[in-house]
Amino acid sequence: MTRLLYEADPYLTKFDATVTKVQGEWVVLDRTAFFPGGGGQDHDTGWMSGLEVKVVRSQDGEVVHQVPGHALSAGDRVDCEVDWERRNDLMRAHTGEHLLFSILSRMSPELELVKIAITSPKKSLVVRGELSWPMMAQAQEQANEAIAAQLPVSDVWVSKNSEVLKDIRIKVDRIHGDKVRVVTIGDLDKAACAGVHIQNTRELKMLLVTKLTSARPVGDYEIEFETGRRAMQTALRLSSIGLQAAESVRAQPEHLLNALSNLKGELLVAQDAVRAYGRQALKRLEPEKVEGVRLYSGIFDGLDKKTLVDSINELIGADRTVAIMASVDERLTLFVATSKDLEIDSREVLNRGLKVVDGKGGGGKNFASGGASHPQRAKEALDAAKDGLRALLTAG
Repeated sequence: MTRLLYEADPYLTKFDATVTKVQGEWVVLDRTAFFPGGGGQDHDTGWMSGLEVKVVRSQDGEVVHQVPGHALSAGDRVDCEVDWERRNDLMRAHTGEHLLFSILSRMSPELELVKIAITSPKKSLVVRGELSWPMMAQAQEQANEAIAAQLPVSDVWVSKNSEVLKDIRIKVDRIHGDKVRVVTIGDLDKAACAGVHIQNTRELKMLLVTKLTSARPVGDYEIEFETGRRAMQTALRLSSIGLQAAESVRAQPEHLLNALSNLKGELLVAQDAVRAYGRQALKRLEPEKVEGVRLYSGIFDGLDKKTLVDSINELIGADRTVAIMASVDERLTLFVATSKDLEIDSREVLNRGLKVVDGKGGGGKNFASGGASHPQRAKEALDAAKDGLRALLTAG
């Protein structure tokens, strides 16, 4: 059984130990300050006698360390060092997650914590329940007040049958063994947790929510956040972006959301007008005759693809009909469709059109589509497809 030094002192970074077992790249020590991961927090990394410790994990009551290229044997003494910058970043974020969720759950008691991910590149929690940006703003304000209040963070081990567990956040099915570690943040939060934590909220310096996105089907929302200096830098960057955005739409910063809402409404009206114009243009399309085949073609800027596809399907309901249409927005989408009485393969016509604009596509014999990242070259693709159709009809 490995003695877990990080439980008694999460700030311990340098220690010596004795190798008790070696299995390939994996080394077991009699004691370790390397945290093997838990409670959603990623494992530590660091160095063992000058060699990199890449992965640390729990296995059969022991902590095993992956040390590529080592030549260690049982009984060897080793000097170890935890990567403190990484550890400190993770333990601060883990405490920040406890603080943030505790505040949110007070605001929305039905909120359920589904998943935690505390890693170097990303700190997040997935929840089920109703959330909104106004709620997040209020929660962040309270979290940063708790940071400024310098609340103590402590932990204690209790029996799995302790009465204490009735009043804390805990998922009993995730508890292994007879004891439970309870982490407390001032009078704000008590939760069962296997992770390592800081000792005072002041070490967080700042907590900032950076993203609120859908997490379905795992949960309802994923909340990404940052702490410390990184949170401060991100807050400054986002503040600058917000101020520039407000200036660009000629609004005061506090009125930016209203201004954007008005612009969104105007955009929807404009899009409806484009759709209406597109539908009228489609109805007015006149076919050209190509080797006894009716060919409908055109380029439609901003027309939604469903409207265009519905019209194409309606057109090729008639015999000896081909439709070659291009939809243009941020990308070029080319559609080729043929009536079922024709032997022309839509995919071959499509590929001839997309080839000249470095596009790709696919589909069936009577309906194919594909795209390219060159919307300004729509006419070039359309003409190439039409030339391809003429060549196939002539050859036939």
